[in-house]
Amino acid sequence: MIDQLGHDDTDPDWSTESLTSDTLDTLAFTPAQAAGLAAGWRGLPIEQIRELRRHKDLTAHLESLVGHLAPGPVRERLVAWTETRLLLP
Repeated sequence: MIDQLGHDDTDPDWSTESLTSDTLDTLAFTPAQAAGLAAGWRGLPIEQIRELRRHKDLTAHLESLVGHLAPGPVRERLVAWTETRLLLP
């Protein structure tokens, strides 16, 4: 919806920054940790596989947010997650 209608910094439901922050705060792994686990995911306990899949679900929208953020550390974290997401089971 933000892609089509734009963002609104006065409403957290429509704020790119709020959505980005909420998503990143929810993730238990860093992109590097997730990528490391994903490399051998078939040998992981089912709980860790579930957590990797949860991360994949939670990061599905990040690619569409990247273009709405100014260059900087937060944007770079999103880029890292969009790349890592491709590796997750």
